[in-house]
Amino acid sequence: MKVRNYIGLMIVTSLLLSGCQATPNQDIVANKNDQQQTEQSKAESVVDLREVTDDEKVVSEGYSESFASDIGDVTINIQVDQVKARSISVMQAEAQDISVDDVKRWSKAFFGTTEDVYEGTSQMTKSEIQEEILLRQQWINDKDRLITEEGYTEEEAEAVIQSYQEEIDNLKANYESAPEDDERQKTDWTFHPASYYRKTAEDGEDEDWSNLDKTDKLKVIGDCDGKMAYVSASNRSTPDYQLHSIMFYWDDEQAGLNSNGKSSISQEEAVKLTDQKLKELTDGEWVVNAVWAIGNQWRIQYVPSIDQIPCVYSTIDYTSDDSYASNLDYEQIDFSVTDDQIVSAEWDTPMKVTSADSQTSELKSFDELYDAFKTYMKVSTSVSSLGLMEDDSEDAAVNITKIQQMYCRVKEKNTDNTYQYVPVYAFLGKISVSGTEDTNDSIFCLINAIDGTIINAGLGY
Repeated sequence: MKVRNYIGLMIVTSLLLSGCQATPNQDIVANKNDQQQTEQSKAESVVDLREVTDDEKVVSEGYSESFASDIGDVTINIQVDQVKARSISVMQAEAQDISVDDVKRWSKAFFGTTEDVYEGTSQMTKSEIQEEILLRQQWINDKDRLITEEGYTEEEAEAVIQSYQEEIDNLKANYESAPEDDERQKTDWTFHPASYYRKTAEDGEDEDWSNLDKTDKLKVIGDCDGKMAYVSASNRSTPDYQLHSIMFYWDDEQAGLNSNGKSSISQEEAVKLTDQKLKELTDGEWVVNAVWAIGNQWRIQYVPSIDQIPCVYSTIDYTSDDSYASNLDYEQIDFSVTDDQIVSAEWDTPMKVTSADSQTSELKSFDELYDAFKTYMKVSTSVSSLGLMEDDSEDAAVNITKIQQMYCRVKEKNTDNTYQYVPVYAFLGKISVSGTEDTNDSIFCLINAIDGTIINAGLGY
C-alpha cells in the first residue's frame, strides 16, 4: 500500500466546499460562486500555524455571534478573536515533472547511495513463484476467512477466489522462463512507460497497457536500514488527470505496524524526524498541515508555504465535467513513521513559482468579506453538506474559532499547466453534534481576499 492510500484514513473532518465558477471572460482571480452544493471538495485542517510577522496588521477585532442555516438544520457559531493579515502578491506558478535528479536525491536520502541502486522491475525467481502459488492456494482453500474476517459476501468471495486462480494460472505459465536466481540489474536512471514495471508473472501477457503507458515511471530498489525499499517517480499530463509524484516505501510497508499499539515516540519526536528528512528531500518552505496516529504509526502531512503564508490543501474533484476545473492535485508531502522509522514518504505535485505581481495586492475590506462568508454559510450549510445523518439535525452546529490568511492555488483560465497562488481567508472550526466536537479543525469557507468571491478548492478555482 502506497502513501496515497493512507490519506483516506486521516482522522480529520472535512467540510464540503461549494461555489460556482468564473466565466471564461472573467479574470481568474475573481472565481465567482453560485452557492451550489458539491460533495467532492474537501479542505483539511491546519495544525501547525506560522509565526506572526512584523508586517501583519489587524483587519478585524473579532466576531461573536450565532445564526442558523437557511434550511434551519445547522447552527453556525462564530467566536473569533483578532484577525491579522498582510498585503501579499499574487504568485504565478507551474506544475513540475519529477526529474531524474529528484529520484537520485531521494535515493541518496533513504538508501545513503546512488551506486547500489537497482531497477525496480518485478521479475520473480522460480522459488518466489512457487511461494506465491502456495500462498494463493491457501487463500483459495480458506473461503470462510474471506467471508467471516474480510467481510465478503458469498458471491464476492467466489469472485476473489476466481481472481486468485487466474493469478495461479499465470504464475504457472511463467515458471519455466523464470530465473533460478535474482538477476536484478543496476538502474540506468531512465524513465520508462509504466507497464515496464507492471508486467509481472502474475499479470500474464494479455493485459491492455495503453492507458497505463500514458504515465512515465522511474522505479528503483535499494537498501534502507537493512530492508528492501523502493523509490518510485511518475509523470503524466493528459486531459483526464495530471500526475507528478515521487514516493519512498518499504517493500513491506506493514512491517512493524501495530494498529492496536502505540508509537514508541511522541508526536513531537516524529515531526522532528520528518522535519530533518524533509531537508534532504526538497528545497523550499514547508509547514506541517496535519498529524494523526494509527496504532503505533504517525502520519504527517506537509504543505508548501510561500513567504511564511501556508497554502491550502484539498482533494481535487476529478469527476467534475467543468472544463475550467483543475485536474491536478494540490502539492503536499506525506510521511508514515512506524515507531522511530520512516517507512514511506510521498511528494505530490511539485510546483514552481515562476513570477510574482510587481505590486502587493490590495485586500478587500474584511467586514465585506465577513458578510460574504455569512451569506455563504447560510445558503450552503446543511446536515447533508456536513456529512451528518438526518437524525443530527436538531443539535448540529459549526463552531468557527479561527480565521487565517493563506494562499490558495487556482487554475489560470485557458491554460493547461499555469496556476496562480492568490491570498485567501480560511474560516476554520469544528463540527459538533450534541455538544461533542470533532478533534481537528477543518476549513469551512475560502474567500478570495482581493475580491471577496468564494473559491471552490475541489475544482481548483
